[in-house]
Formats: sequence, C-alpha cells, structure tokens
Amino acid sequence: MGRSGGMAQQLPWLIAGAGIAGLAAAIGLARHGHRVHVLERRAALSEIGAGIQIGPNGVKALGALGLRQAVEQVADRPDSIGVYLGRTGGRLTTLPLGASMQQRHGVPYLTLLRADLQSVLLKAARDQPGVTLELGFDLAGIAQTTDSVSARASDGRILTGVGLIGADGLWSRVRALQGDGAPPPSGMAAFRALLPRNQCGADRLPTPFFANDVGIWLGSDAHVVHYPVGGGSLLNLVVIVKSAPGAEGWDEPGGLADLSPHLAGWPAALLAVLQQAPDWRRWHLFERPAARSWSDGRILCIGDAAHPVLPFLAQGAVLALEDAAVLAGLLGPANGDPAAVLARFEHLRRPRTDRVAAASRRNAAAYHLRGPAALARNGVLRVTPPALLLGQYDWLYGYDPREVAGVASIRR
Repeated sequence: MGRSGGMAQQLPWLIAGAGIAGLAAAIGLARHGHRVHVLERRAALSEIGAGIQIGPNGVKALGALGLRQAVEQVADRPDSIGVYLGRTGGRLTTLPLGASMQQRHGVPYLTLLRADLQSVLLKAARDQPGVTLELGFDLAGIAQTTDSVSARASDGRILTGVGLIGADGLWSRVRALQGDGAPPPSGMAAFRALLPRNQCGADRLPTPFFANDVGIWLGSDAHVVHYPVGGGSLLNLVVIVKSAPGAEGWDEPGGLADLSPHLAGWPAALLAVLQQAPDWRRWHLFERPAARSWSDGRILCIGDAAHPVLPFLAQGAVLALEDAAVLAGLLGPANGDPAAVLARFEHLRRPRTDRVAAASRRNAAAYHLRGPAALARNGVLRVTPPALLLGQYDWLYGYDPREVAGVASIRR
C-alpha cells in the first residue's frame, strides 16, 4: 500500500483513540480489508456522558459503515423539536422530525445513550478479525518515514503501521505531539443528567418532558436541552451555562446549586424537572480551532482531534462518524499512496467541517440573545413555517458520505 511496496503492505493502520471516531474508523477500514491496531490510553474501556443526538447525516454515515441497523435497535426516534422561551415557558415553534425527517432525508433522526452507541461500536470492532485493541497504550512519541509510522508508548512499547490516524479527541495527544497547544476554555460549562421517566407520574413530569420530543429552552445566560433515550425510559437533560474556566475533565460532580443563579425566574415546571434528576455531572467546554493541517504525510487527525465543535448543533459525534465513513471509503482496498489519500481526505472534508463549526457558533449566539435581538429572534421563530426553518438545514442533514467523490458503501 505504500510507495515502496512490500513492507508497507504488511503493516496495519494505527488509530490513536478508542472513542466514537477511532472505533468507527477502525470498523470502516477493517471492513475494507485493512488490518487495524487501535491504541487506547485507558487500561479499560468505559463510556461517560449521557445522551447523544444523531441527525440524518450521521445515520447515513452509520449506514456507510454497516452499523445503522445495530444503532437503530438501541435508539429513540423523537417526533419533533420544541423550542421554548426559558423565562416564560412559551413555545416559539415546533420542528417536525419523525416521519417528516424520514421523508425529507430518507433516514430517521435518532437520540440514544452515548454508552449504547459506544457499545455498538466496540462490539463491531471486536467482531472484526482485522482489528486489534491495544489498551493502556499511553502515546508518548510518533515518528514516520516514507514507508511507515511508528508510535511509542510511555512504557516503551513501539508499534509500526502504514499510517497513523489521530482520533483521540479534543485533548489529542497526536495533535500535541505535532506541536499544537492545549485548547482554550470557552467560558461555558455543560451540566448533564439522566432522569428515569418511568418513575415520574404525569403530575411530576409535565407534557413537554414526557412527550417523545427534543426540547430546547432559550435564555440569555443559559439554555436547556432534553430528549428521550433508553427506549423512552430516560430523559436526557443538558443545561449549558456561562462558567468560569475549569480544568480538563468530563465527569466532575455538579448540582442545582451551581445552576440556580443562571435559571432564576425560569418556569417552576422546568425547575421541578431538573430537581428530580438524581445525579448531575459537569463538563467544562473548550473551544479549539481546527488544526492548521489535519494531515502530515502518513499521519492524519479526524473527529475532535482535527475539528472540534461546540455542542450547539449536535454534530460533534456525527462529524466523527462522517469522517470515519469518508476515510474508509477513500482508502478502501486501494494500493495507492497513503499520504496522498490522507491529504485528499482533508481537502474533501475541511469545507464541510468548517461550515458546521461556524453554524454551531451562530447557534450559540442565537440561543443566548437578550434584549431587542432576542425579541427579533423570537418573532422570526414564531412566524416562519417549520418546514422552511428545517429546510435551512438541508445542507447539514442531506450530506451523505457515500456521495463524496470516490466513496462507496461497504458491501457486506
């Protein structure tokens, strides 16, 4: 597969990170006939977090990777997105999902537990004979030649591959080893919790929270998102607030005491729901620009390692799935120059991810407007037909990695 032939043809692809991007890429490459070694810093695999939304573009990526059916079996299909005013509880608009999204884009809009998605990916990776998981591999160094890439762990282990895919997230060690600094704080934090809906009576869980819908509540200092997961048995709750910078970490204790100042005056029904959640966790949000260059010879970063986005468009994990599907399709079973293919991947994907990142930043600003700007936003949402509002995102949800130049679906 390399320019010098023989040796590189026998080498596996190395993938740093066993998260969504890394496992999806490993599955895609293995199903195209490549051997893959996934290098994971943790000694044991577990998934933290709560819920995740996968729009139609992500479902198409799952289909290209041969994973759609398995993911849909553990996912919910919300009927709509309701947008509310945080201060009054008034509904601004309702955007149809369900059958409307299926008809518009040919696939559903899904919500599910992040742990369930991770479990599907991990099982699929382990079922692939070409995939090897190297746990406890704390990446400490990278070196490449014209024919290969070597990864060195802090314990002295060295693995050599035809190329290295950095899929190790926002705090990417691959990106750091290439000389990039740490991501700066965004000044926001996300609080997440799971509320068992089946334990709450209708009088304790008002309709917007018991319905099979995604809810978004807008406020100047905070916004709230909720949606069903776990077969409708759980309500995923996310509250994003302005916050003092925090250290790296994705699972700190949090609570309503931290949220109350940001939600003062919000509807009692909403606050009552938040109070019922048994365990709140806090994630500090960091805003890191896309890497100046994702590819360097036989080394490539994908997912959050290359182009992290803030969670205001529900596209972080979806972009990782898109990356994996496009990369697997481009590499395919071909015997071309890996460095050229990785450079082509960046050329094809960067305009897309830049556009998604910009749209996410616009949503962040729109969610937290105040004064006349908020009144103007509310007016537009109230009078614009929902179908027209959804149509503004056809460029996002209509993307299919199988239609990217030269990318074909995996044949199983």
